[in-house]
Amino acid sequence: MQDSDIDLDELDLAVINCLEIAPRASWQRIGAALEADPATIARRWQRLSRSRVAWVSGRASGLPDACQAIVLVDCATGAANDTAQQLARWPHVLSVEHISGSHDLSLLITVPGLGALSRLLLESLSAVPGVVATRTLLITRTFRLGDHWQLNVLDATQRARLAAGVRPWPDRPPRPRPLDVSDRTLLLRLGEDGRTALSDLARETGLSISTVRRRMDGMIAGGQLQVRCDMALSLSGWPVGMWVWARADPNDRRTIEALLAITGARVCMRVSGGEPNLVVGFSLRTVHEVPVVESRMSVEAPRLRILGTSIVLRFIKRMGRVLDADGRSRMVVPMEIWADPGEPPR
Repeated sequence: MQDSDIDLDELDLAVINCLEIAPRASWQRIGAALEADPATIARRWQRLSRSRVAWVSGRASGLPDACQAIVLVDCATGAANDTAQQLARWPHVLSVEHISGSHDLSLLITVPGLGALSRLLLESLSAVPGVVATRTLLITRTFRLGDHWQLNVLDATQRARLAAGVRPWPDRPPRPRPLDVSDRTLLLRLGEDGRTALSDLARETGLSISTVRRRMDGMIAGGQLQVRCDMALSLSGWPVGMWVWARADPNDRRTIEALLAITGARVCMRVSGGEPNLVVGFSLRTVHEVPVVESRMSVEAPRLRILGTSIVLRFIKRMGRVLDADGRSRMVVPMEIWADPGEPPR
C-alpha cells in the first residue's frame, strides 16, 4: 500500500484501527494495546496527520428534527467536477461522490428539517451552474453507518487490551437535550480535530475542563456526537466504494442481517422517495469484487430485489473533509447542520 510519498506499515495501520475503535484514546492506552512505546505511537500519528492520510473528526448527529437525505445529481456535460467542488464547500453537504451509473454525483445532506431540505433543493441546489436534475431519497432509518467500519487489523488480544479499564456507557442513554452555543462550539472544534485536548476545548468555550468532559460524554452517550477516524482509502486496502440500490420488505429483518454480514458492508439505510427503499454501501479491494458481492447478495438475501449499482469513481468529500485526488484531507468544511441552509457559499 503505497502513495506518492508515504508508506503505511503494520504499526501505522494498527494505530489507525485503534483510533477507529477509540478515537480519543490516549497514546498510553494505545501503546499498551499494541505493546509499543506511547511516544512512538504519538510520533506515528503525527506523521499520518501531517501527511493528511488519516484524521479524527467529530460531528453532530441525532438532532431531534434533523433531516438526512441522499441527493443524486445529474450534471451538464463537462460540468461535474466544477459542480462537485462547489457543492463540497456547503456545510450541509457532508459527503460528495463522483459515481458511475445513471447519475453523476451522490450527495449526503443533513439539514434541520424538511422545510430546510426543500429550500436547499429548490432555491440553492437548483441555482448551481451545471446542475441539470436531482433526485432525492430521504433516509428514514440507519442500520449501519460508515462510522463503524474498521480496518480490522487488530487481533483479539489487542482489542481486549484497548478496551481494558474503559468505563462503559450507561445501558439507558440520556435523553438528547437542545444544543447551546457552547455545545456547537465544541462540535465545530471537534470537526476540525476530533482529538483536540480537553484543556484546549475548555479555553475556546470558556467552560471548565470537567464541564467539557461531562458535555462531551453526554452528547456521545446520547447519540448527539459522533467521533470517527478516517483515512485515505487508497492506502486502506479497501479503495473501491460500491452502492447498491434495492427494494426489500420493510419487515424483513433477515435480509438486513444477511446484508450486514457480507464482507465489506459499510453502510445500510432505509430510504423513501423513489423505487429503492434500501441503500447498501460496500468497501471493496478491487472493482473485480463487484460481481462477487452481487452473487453473495443473491445467495444470502434472495428476497432482495437489486435495482442498480453504482461505483464510486472518486471520493470528493467525506464527512466534512474535502479530499484531493488521492483521497487525502485537503480542507475542513464546518458541519453546521443545525443552521438554516440560507445562501450557500459560492
